[in-house]
Amino acid sequence: MTQVYWTRAHKHERVYEKELPMKIGIIGLPQTGKTTLFGALSRGTTQVSQSKTNLAAVGVADTDLDYLAEVFKPKKTTPASVEFADVPGIPSGQENASRRNELLKDVKNVEALVEVFDAFTQAASATSLREQIENFELDLALVDLEIVEHRLERMKKEKMTPLLERERDLLSSAQSCLSGGKGLRSLGLSDEDKSLLTSYAFITLKPVMYVINITMTDETAARNLEADLTAAADQVDATVMVLDAKLEREIAELPAAEQLEFLQEFGLSGSVIDTFIGRAYQLLKLETFYTAGEDECKAWVIETGTRARGAAGKIHTDIARGFIAAEVISLDDFRKADNSFKVAKEKGLLRIEGESYIVKNKEIAHFRFNVSH
Repeated sequence: MTQVYWTRAHKHERVYEKELPMKIGIIGLPQTGKTTLFGALSRGTTQVSQSKTNLAAVGVADTDLDYLAEVFKPKKTTPASVEFADVPGIPSGQENASRRNELLKDVKNVEALVEVFDAFTQAASATSLREQIENFELDLALVDLEIVEHRLERMKKEKMTPLLERERDLLSSAQSCLSGGKGLRSLGLSDEDKSLLTSYAFITLKPVMYVINITMTDETAARNLEADLTAAADQVDATVMVLDAKLEREIAELPAAEQLEFLQEFGLSGSVIDTFIGRAYQLLKLETFYTAGEDECKAWVIETGTRARGAAGKIHTDIARGFIAAEVISLDDFRKADNSFKVAKEKGLLRIEGESYIVKNKEIAHFRFNVSH
């Protein structure tokens, strides 16, 4: 018997498989406020360890998902999520190389990095912060350099193929870059070249956000510092954010009704933690599509360029395996159709697309599929 399902919520809908969130590693020297930032992200609900990596999945604030929830009044609203891994403080210096390598094993499995720097124990200038960043990145570069040199040595004994020759050339370029104390992001590698190096999980090739942890007294000064450091961050896949981790954790742990009063007391316009999460999400170069109905409105995470069958597989492997078609509409067109799929269909705004269709950011997508039993 063949059954046909639509993923729009109704009584015959299949149960979604749990989607694993993308992971971002929070790293830095000891006592820079990493775990304090992690506490703000997890709203203080996750028990933390000072010696082991802490994990928390964090929802991404999304006004478009909020709009869909207002339209459908669903039983459940599920935002996209990103998982943050708070790695214990990574010591600097050659004498700490063994401990550093041990801690950085957890960093191999993350897709992007947040590197936290101390600007709260003393006043820090853009110049001194750039020096902090360069010194920390140098330690990370040395970890990657050791991997590159070992691999190049082994390759001397291997029979070369065109693909291995290309890999060797890339590793030779990486060796020169890392030996000069620069991260691999500075090479500006193409996506194709990066894919050849994926198995190495190079730390300095991962997209990075440099977080400057300050004591917030002047929002304008903080934004100016952020602009100065951003201009100096001449690497590909690197961004900068200035925030007060301690303040953000205190805000996050307050009841919502008390947060505004707290911010006004400090003369601040608002929390930046949602902005931080949004920037971290962008760092991963991800996109979002939605499924929407009376049971649930949900944001799904996909990589840019994902085709319809692949997007369907994010919801359930059965939907990808038995894919028939995707019913898609942009949020703008949905609004033009008076927030109605029926009106959208009458106006020709609701499109039927095949498996090779590339799902666009912020589209509503429902999938038709069949499974045989």
